Amino acid sequence: MLHPTRPRDVIVADNDSMIRGILRTVLEGVGFFVLQMGDGAEAVNKAARIRAQLVLLDYRMPKLDGVAACAEIRRLPDYADVPIIMLTAYDDAVARATAEAAGVTAFLTKPFRPVDLLRAIARLPSMAPWGGGAHVIPPPAPEYHWKRQQEPKPLYGESPELLQGRRALDLCRR
Repeated sequence: MLHPTRPRDVIVADNDSMIRGILRTVLEGVGFFVLQMGDGAEAVNKAARIRAQLVLLDYRMPKLDGVAACAEIRRLPDYADVPIIMLTAYDDAVARATAEAAGVTAFLTKPFRPVDLLRAIARLPSMAPWGGGAHVIPPPAPEYHWKRQQEPKPLYGESPELLQGRRALDLCRR
């Protein structure tokens, strides 16, 4: 029997603690509760005890890799429709096909930007109760071109040697 969980529990399994920390920061920042695991076997064990709303798995992990962990999680009674996102540095057709055959819902290539993760989550149909992610994805930053209002004035007098050095530097830059 699964324990009752919070409405936004997410299982994150990655053997890299820095990646887990980044994922935790991003996901908790938008209201998820992150349960971190260091390998695929831990993720399967946690999934057997609770019902998460989302699972993020690294492709390569010790003990049980992401593909095998995904297949095991899909066999659990309450995980047929839970989205599973595969995070990987392997961006090739074989890796994608293998992951999709195991039941992966979405595929995200490392390195990724946090907004890419949020967009991948927002595209998942089952995340509609979460708001579809539209309110979480930050709008694109406005284009800003910095323009100097006026040339800075030197704080000291320009000696002939300094002017000669500036001219030589300008010639080298060309």
